[in-house]
Amino acid sequence: MICRRLLPLLAAFAVLIGAAFTGPVAIAGAEPGPHVLHQHTPDPQTHPERRVGSFVVAGAVAHRLRLDVADLRGLPSRTVEVTFKSGSGVEHHVYVGPRLLDVLATAGPTFDPAIKNDKLRYFVSVSASDGYRALVAYCEIDPSFEAKDVLLATSEDGRSLAADGPRLVVPGDIAGGRYVTNIIRVSLGKPES
Repeated sequence: MICRRLLPLLAAFAVLIGAAFTGPVAIAGAEPGPHVLHQHTPDPQTHPERRVGSFVVAGAVAHRLRLDVADLRGLPSRTVEVTFKSGSGVEHHVYVGPRLLDVLATAGPTFDPAIKNDKLRYFVSVSASDGYRALVAYCEIDPSFEAKDVLLATSEDGRSLAADGPRLVVPGDIAGGRYVTNIIRVSLGKPES
């Protein structure tokens, strides 16, 4: 119910963010790894020149990043075994990848320390190349609250996801609706009051 109410807001937020970024900024001497993007980086949903399998971390973060599966492999990883319902039946998989929390920490969430538990007002929107989106409440992944090991998986059942991009994995979900594949954007945001 809450997710349905947030979807129109999330769509408007994505349009505003996409409109704000118009051109890439080169990083001198940049090597493969997390790439800090500046204000003029194109939105990967509409820009065909994005790196294959790469995605952007944006929103309420200090450093907008462009990452790919190789970058994610540089972060501490977890292994989770999950079972969930999908449109084709029950699926069982083993995923490996970093926690979503650690990926966001790399970008530096900009929570307001003057507001008590400000992070509880935030969500993470994860978008796929086909326009599919799902939300994860920040408190689900925060170690002070639910501490769920939500992953950006780099492999599924031993198969690398480098060519496709990472997959969102939400252990404990009964249905696989939030298991977003071919991720192109991870955005930290909060609903407007």
